[in-house]
Amino acid sequence: MIEPFVTYKDYLAGWMDSTVHEFLHALSEATADTRYALITCLDSNPNPASLLKTSPELKPLRASSSALGTGILVPTSRLLSASSRQQIFFGFDELWFFPEPPLEPKPASGSFVGPARVDKARLNKLGKWLADNGCALGLGGGEGLNFVVPARGMIRTVLGHTLEQHEQAVRASA
Repeated sequence: MIEPFVTYKDYLAGWMDSTVHEFLHALSEATADTRYALITCLDSNPNPASLLKTSPELKPLRASSSALGTGILVPTSRLLSASSRQQIFFGFDELWFFPEPPLEPKPASGSFVGPARVDKARLNKLGKWLADNGCALGLGGGEGLNFVVPARGMIRTVLGHTLEQHEQAVRASA
């Protein structure tokens, strides 16, 4: 069977009419799968680690975070706590969640940041890194929210359909 969705092995990409900031409020607490967060783009800056010591929005994360490549690795519980007190994500952000700290930085060649929705080529650039590091969730904000999760069975079908949603509605009303 040829799957019409954007996939890499067990990973499936989708899209939501949301933002990283809004999604973090829905996440509300870290789970065993999302104990660590890796911020790899912040407000269109693909080197958020360079902002760690100077950005007032990142000040609450400084003591509990570390650089991983150009990204910022932080316990998800600290990120959620800081984000609930002060907005950190304003758009065109990229964030990844892991059960354990990832062993290697995100490849510079891949991005989930919008405005474009994720396609097979973009997911393929990150797929091996996702799988090798056990990524539980990836988010890329822009115009809506790109996401990637490991998914099987019916949930794979339901989530896979999300990439087409808004575009279909716009085409139908035109």
